[in-house]
Amino acid sequence: MGKTGRLAAVGALSLGLIASACGSSDGGGASETTAGSATTAAGAATTGAAATTAAGAATTAGAATTAAGVKYGKQADGTYLGKGGFKIDPKNCPSDWNISQGITDKDIKLFMSLPKSGPLAGFGLIYDGANSYFKYLAEAGQLPAGRTVTVDSKDDVYQADKTKANVDEAIASKAYAGLFVTLGTPNNLAVWDTTNKECMPQLLNGTGAAQWGDVETHPWTTGMQIDYTTEAQLWVEWMKKELPNGGKVASITFNNDFGKSYAKGLKAAVKGTKLELAIDELHEANAPNLTNQFTNIEAKSPDVIVIQTSGAFCTQALAEIEKRALKAKVMISATCGSLSQFFKPLIDQGLTGKDTYIIQYIKDVNDAEFANDEFVKLYHDTLKKQGLDDKQSTYATGWVFAWFMAEIIKEAATYEGGLNRANLMLAARGIDKAMPLMIDGVTNKMNGLEDAYLNEAGRVAQYKVTDPKVLGTFVKYSDVINNEGKLGTYAKFQAVAGG
Repeated sequence: MGKTGRLAAVGALSLGLIASACGSSDGGGASETTAGSATTAAGAATTGAAATTAAGAATTAGAATTAAGVKYGKQADGTYLGKGGFKIDPKNCPSDWNISQGITDKDIKLFMSLPKSGPLAGFGLIYDGANSYFKYLAEAGQLPAGRTVTVDSKDDVYQADKTKANVDEAIASKAYAGLFVTLGTPNNLAVWDTTNKECMPQLLNGTGAAQWGDVETHPWTTGMQIDYTTEAQLWVEWMKKELPNGGKVASITFNNDFGKSYAKGLKAAVKGTKLELAIDELHEANAPNLTNQFTNIEAKSPDVIVIQTSGAFCTQALAEIEKRALKAKVMISATCGSLSQFFKPLIDQGLTGKDTYIIQYIKDVNDAEFANDEFVKLYHDTLKKQGLDDKQSTYATGWVFAWFMAEIIKEAATYEGGLNRANLMLAARGIDKAMPLMIDGVTNKMNGLEDAYLNEAGRVAQYKVTDPKVLGTFVKYSDVINNEGKLGTYAKFQAVAGG
């Protein structure tokens, strides 16, 4: 993605409260607000038998207890207990912290900072896609007590300082229950110390950096998409089968915390194999092109090229490889996976990007393989009714994030103490539900202090083209490899990969 990208948890909670925001956003102007109006009550805040939502997701309200029968949520001592031994203690939050901030009996208010301009502007559509799903849920009465979800957003141009200004302003406003899909690894790293000191839920980060599994010291921050370390492990599993006698690997990497997370994961995964990391070419956020980097890569005659970047650079990298007729196998990061966003511009250049590989864990809503999938059909029907382009797959990415957020809200409403910010964090750290757009065999699970990563599985797919003037499709190349629970937490990852 984003995983959008895809995009990453160190620092203890403190009692200090930031007196004011560190600056106003100069990237997005006035915030935008979108929410649908609810028509019926969902009644999900009470325990009882499992029910099935209109979106096809099973919700089991009666499951809000530990194996020993202790209820999740507020305990007698005022702490909040979740799955896998995860706890929240409001006494560690600022003295004026409000557990119900941004939550009323009618609405849950969230804030999103992401790029709507600059080289990664295409990811701004995630905001519109998320609001599309929330609007659908509201109109179907699928949120607790018939609530709506309101998301305000600001443009940060994928610049960490602007993300920090946006988030500081959002925290100072005391209007939001939490942050939702802050996009980018450096952007989230710029704010996570603050969000954790302020006990501000920083949920479902739009990045797959391993840091988002730092449940011990950054308990208020979570990820969503496949983490870059697991993705790199899956790349290497594929490479070992493709190149049983070994070979040279080249990579093109975004020179920031996002790209370096991929590079670190790839280096760790290659260790002990017959593969050689021959060259890693870095590019800056303001690079006009990748010509020099690929001149250096071409000189190494690699067997595999790994594209560890996002935004317009995905298209540029694929174009360089095709124009140079490089013979290497090409693996792109999941953050380059949107056909409409990254492959369509290739067609406009007379190129295709054909035969490119990717680790696929989310169904492509435009792929004929999934045309009869009920949730895929729901997506297309809903976007058409809302007047949005249902062929724009980045909207579907927004649906994925919003689905998880909605399930967190539903689960939190079943916990002792009801729907509040502490219970939102407990529910976020204890997700154990299969998102309907996930490839069959991919699981979505977190378990408190034991498993802090939601997505750890995927299959290799290859981009096939029949008509060079028309978008192709990703075709299954391997079965799903599921590493559920293998990474554990960020502390465990650091012990293996080093600092």
